[in-house]
Amino acid sequence: MILPKGKARHQDLMTSYTDVSDLLSTLKSEGFSGTVEIEFPERKGVLFIDSGEIINGEAETGVGSKRLIGSEAIHYLLALSKQKDGVLNLYQLLPEQVAVVASSLNHEILFKELSTDFTRLDRLIMKLKEEKHNGFMEVFTKDHQPLGVVFIQEGEPIEMFAVSTSGPSVFGRKLIPTFVENAVKEGATFNVYRTLNKTPVKEEAGQKSLTEKGVDGEEIVLIFQEILSKVENSVDGIFQQKGKFLLAFKKSLLEKADKYSFLDPFSNEFEYRKGKVRFTGDAEKKDLARGILECLRATLVQLLRELPKNKALSLGLKDEIESSLNPHQEIVKQLGIDTTLSPFLQ
Repeated sequence: MILPKGKARHQDLMTSYTDVSDLLSTLKSEGFSGTVEIEFPERKGVLFIDSGEIINGEAETGVGSKRLIGSEAIHYLLALSKQKDGVLNLYQLLPEQVAVVASSLNHEILFKELSTDFTRLDRLIMKLKEEKHNGFMEVFTKDHQPLGVVFIQEGEPIEMFAVSTSGPSVFGRKLIPTFVENAVKEGATFNVYRTLNKTPVKEEAGQKSLTEKGVDGEEIVLIFQEILSKVENSVDGIFQQKGKFLLAFKKSLLEKADKYSFLDPFSNEFEYRKGKVRFTGDAEKKDLARGILECLRATLVQLLRELPKNKALSLGLKDEIESSLNPHQEIVKQLGIDTTLSPFLQ
């Protein structure tokens, strides 16, 4: 994804002599909003900060390696920033500008390298509107230089930024018609993406939302996506049966549906499939975290009943599960939720 450049706050800070923890504490006390770019040879990433809080991250771990987003990227970049010979750049943006970009990091590509020579851009935009598309469109010159990004929510363009070669990126919803018109006139190529697990960028006052200050809902989704994925791989490996975890987890969702209606598989609000969590409901983040954790506990109790004669495997499974939760205990505990599994796994 093309990322915007805000107003430069600090540039070319070396990780060798910069205490990133102290830097982030200062940014928090100032209510800073923007991005912190961290770059090493072949490894780099960006932390997205809204009013002093890290709300998302994106990292590239090396040539040919997978791209990380969410809590996984945040932990990776914070650890990476403690090493020598890295460079830090800080750019200031408005909170709403950070939010619209950060909420679009989890995405999949729909159309790649479409050209205005062969594609009617107005018809494509109409199609996205009819489908109430959530995502964004990257726009490039014919020689592949980035021009900007248009963000789309429920089929409507809601924001955009244009890349500048001489200063900060230029944001502005009112600029979208002119931006698109110029792209068509001059000739351009573009990529269209659909966002996954998208949370609303703008919310009505007083509305209960997963994007409240503190631990945000998208972070909760990403944390449990990481945990469930690791647990699934461990369980399926121990039982040597693909789909073993998913079957047990779906059963626990049904069992807990009376207490947590948003987890009912038939409500179509929550889904875990192929290592990804999708949540489109409006549950409070505390209830969402507690509901998923209770289902996970019930799933493990169910699975451990099938391993009563093999204590080594049972202990191995418990260790694997608890190790997957350890990196996130403090974050989840901010919601007043006990992440301990041991009492449930005796």
